[in-house]
Amino acid sequence: MTGRSSSRRRFLAGVATAGAAAIGGCSGLPFTDDGARDEVPASLPSDVVGSVDWPASPFPVTVPESLAETHETRTREMLAEVPAEPNLPNAAVASAIGGDRERALRRANAEIPDGWPVDTLAAWRRRREDAAAVRGEYRAATGSDDAPALAARRRAVRDDRGTLATDLAYRAGSTAEAVLAYEPVESLLSECARYVEPRVTYPADPIAEPFRAGEAVARVERARAAVTDAGSFRQAFLNERDEPSPRWASLVAAADELRGSVIRTRATVRERVGGEEAPGDGDLSGTVAQELYTAIDGRVERAVEDVERAADAGDHATAVVEAGVALAAIEALRGAVDEIRDGQHREVPSETAVRSAAERAKSAVREAVETSDPLATRLVRPGLEAVEYVDDRIEQRYGSVRRTQAELAYVDLYASAVPAAAEFVRERLE
Repeated sequence: MTGRSSSRRRFLAGVATAGAAAIGGCSGLPFTDDGARDEVPASLPSDVVGSVDWPASPFPVTVPESLAETHETRTREMLAEVPAEPNLPNAAVASAIGGDRERALRRANAEIPDGWPVDTLAAWRRRREDAAAVRGEYRAATGSDDAPALAARRRAVRDDRGTLATDLAYRAGSTAEAVLAYEPVESLLSECARYVEPRVTYPADPIAEPFRAGEAVARVERARAAVTDAGSFRQAFLNERDEPSPRWASLVAAADELRGSVIRTRATVRERVGGEEAPGDGDLSGTVAQELYTAIDGRVERAVEDVERAADAGDHATAVVEAGVALAAIEALRGAVDEIRDGQHREVPSETAVRSAAERAKSAVREAVETSDPLATRLVRPGLEAVEYVDDRIEQRYGSVRRTQAELAYVDLYASAVPAAAEFVRERLE
């Protein structure tokens, strides 16, 4: 791990100087744009990757279990209002609503995978939305016009969201704590904003369009669930803090500075990697190296977009987190280019290579969180999700060997860069 430790130190220095040192003269990559990336999925054993243990949630306080229980109760109450075999004049509609109810109930009864409390609550919000759609469909098909009640509920949700958003102040014991406490709150407020907008309007004739009615009702139900969770998260945090100070000003300043670091560093990396002639050591089309570079480059672009989107929306805690993710992804890209130029990732993909890559990836994730730094834990999440994704794809027989190996190599590089990224972000928050 000595080389990776040195890489982390170079990363911090590189970001501080707009990223020039971070890519250290790397040139373009030797593969053509028209290299075939289509690959027939190969059969890999279901245990070739395996699951990864999630660390404890980085949220500063314990999330009350009552939040999930409230969602579950609401979900089951709405489903209970719809008979398993609806008796409706239109047999096709009755069958469709019955099928929707069955699927919603099956999802409500399914086990939620291990993760953080935010993930458990997200799963229940989706289930609550499904149940609301079924109930809305059934009520519309049986002649109930919920348009007036829905409009009133939409206004109430929008008002509650506005009140909470204007009263955040980001009160916390430190700016770093404010980032971890309020990022999920901002995310939930954004979710509420997306769903409360009347993108699907309640039909003038609900009997004729019961499924549109159900979708309109479900969106407002999802918005209500999200804003309730947002308020509950904030209150759970404040209940365990004695007169925390507002951190809005320092958080905004840090978010702006980090946004600039991300943009400058990514621009320099793009110029150096894409602007020079490729080294003359052969075409990498169809190799793990090509897949790795393409995957990481795409992740970097999306990460930078996420930073800018959050900053433009005024989601300052989210912008800080996304900046940390983007900086780690940029360092992963730099590391990938160095390794490819050194001749790595060119071996023939194989089950043995995938197993080795999986062990390295999971080891890097464990090392990233072994210091129990909650900020590093939050930043390593994309790596955790990537391991789970490739494991699920293999179980479903969709995972190609080459892409699986490349994805795991990305996790190794990304997770190895997280501690340095977390340190750099933390310095900007102090």
